Amino acid sequence: MELRHFRYFVAVAEALNFRRAAERLHVSAPTLSVQIKDLEGLLNARLFERDTMSVTLTAAGEILLEEARQVLEKAERAATAVREAAKGRRGTLRIGNVGLLSYGFIPDSLKIFRERYPAVEVELTEMDINRQAADILQTREIQIGFAASFEKNILTGTRHFLVYKKPLEVLLGTDHRLARKRWISLSDLTRERLLAFGNIKNSRHEEALRDLFRNRAVKMPPLKYVTSFDNGIAMIASGQELSIAPEVVTLHSYKGITFRPLKETGKDLLIELHAIWRKDETSPLVHNFLDILRTYCRGKNL
Repeated sequence: MELRHFRYFVAVAEALNFRRAAERLHVSAPTLSVQIKDLEGLLNARLFERDTMSVTLTAAGEILLEEARQVLEKAERAATAVREAAKGRRGTLRIGNVGLLSYGFIPDSLKIFRERYPAVEVELTEMDINRQAADILQTREIQIGFAASFEKNILTGTRHFLVYKKPLEVLLGTDHRLARKRWISLSDLTRERLLAFGNIKNSRHEEALRDLFRNRAVKMPPLKYVTSFDNGIAMIASGQELSIAPEVVTLHSYKGITFRPLKETGKDLLIELHAIWRKDETSPLVHNFLDILRTYCRGKNL
């Protein structure tokens, strides 16, 4: 039994005339008659009462009409869903969020994406700062990730593009005593408490911070670990802690928070953030979002 049997049957049941139903289906009346007989044989039931004057449905035909319509409607919905999915208009998109580093462009890009593709379900996962983004991609936990330049071999085995390249600056509360300075030196921070994002020692953020001080022979200040961007911002706004982060997060100003540039220079004081995805990724969902993100980044000149 095939869908065409149901389409032919419904056409005849609605027209109650083989000739008109055949015209509607763009087939010959004899072909349609054969198809109906085949369906009756498959079901072992007579579906129509026919004479020279009229065609009427049998009791079995009445039941099949209701069921056949549902089958055809469901088949059409399925076909539509598949076509939409093939265009990236349906399905689930899994994105890895990197908190502090992606604050600003992720919410804005997602807003545009959701307006354009409202039927797509987006799963935003907070990425473990202690795992390589490329490794998480390989397990397919996410489809799009973001990798900072302080990660080793971040682009190995992936496709990627640069989201932004920004200087690292001191992130501190507006009421902090160092906020009065126009520029801040790493040596100014030795007696402060510095926030490292990550829930364990030796997080990637901590490693980057230690390298900054070690490379300039400056004493490392005490570290405090925080797992949540929002919690970290609240702690910094209170004036008790500071951190070092890319200035890009000021695109979305946070009450009680400010930035000050560092006096020091060097390549390690510039952070690059790359959007990355698998080389074998074929999902149109992924590429639709990446197109929006590229356009957004160019427009904002990140």
